[in-house]
Amino acid sequence: MTDPFAEVVTLTQPTARLSKHVCGAGRWRVQRTESGQPFYCLVLDGGCRLQLRGHRPIVLKRGDFVLIPAAHEFEMTSVKAPMWTGRVTVPLAIGTGGFRVGTGKGTPDVRRLLGHCYLSAPDADLLVAVLPRFVHVRGVRRLSIPVKLPAGGA
Repeated sequence: MTDPFAEVVTLTQPTARLSKHVCGAGRWRVQRTESGQPFYCLVLDGGCRLQLRGHRPIVLKRGDFVLIPAAHEFEMTSVKAPMWTGRVTVPLAIGTGGFRVGTGKGTPDVRRLLGHCYLSAPDADLLVAVLPRFVHVRGVRRLSIPVKLPAGGA
C-alpha cells in the first residue's frame, strides 16, 4: 500500500537548500519569521519544544521529524521554556556549519539537524496547498540513519 503523504512530498521534488546542526543547553528560545519557505527539523538527540502560531506547543524528542511546507512564524525553545518573555537567544557559530543555543558550556540537552529546502516541482505551490500546515513524524528511525554529527559535537 502506498502512503499518499509520501507520494505528495515526493512529487514536490524537495532539495536541501540550507542544512545545519544546532545543539542547545540550558534554557533558550529561538524565534523565526520566514517567508513561506519549507523548513525541516530532525531531532538527533534530546528534546526541544516547537510552537507554531495557532497551535499548541509540541515537545519534540529524539527521532522526531517536523516538516513545515510553508513556514512563516514559529519558535523553538528548550523543553524547560525560558523564564523570560520577549527575549530570544542568538545562535553562536561553532565549528564548521554548527551552531549552539543557550548555555555555552556543558553537554548539550538537544542536537538537531534543521534547515530549509527548495521544492523544484513546477507545480510545487499547488502541491504545498494540499499538504497540512505542518507534519510531525515521531520516532521514525530511518530518517536519522544517514545523519552524522560533525566533529566537535555541534
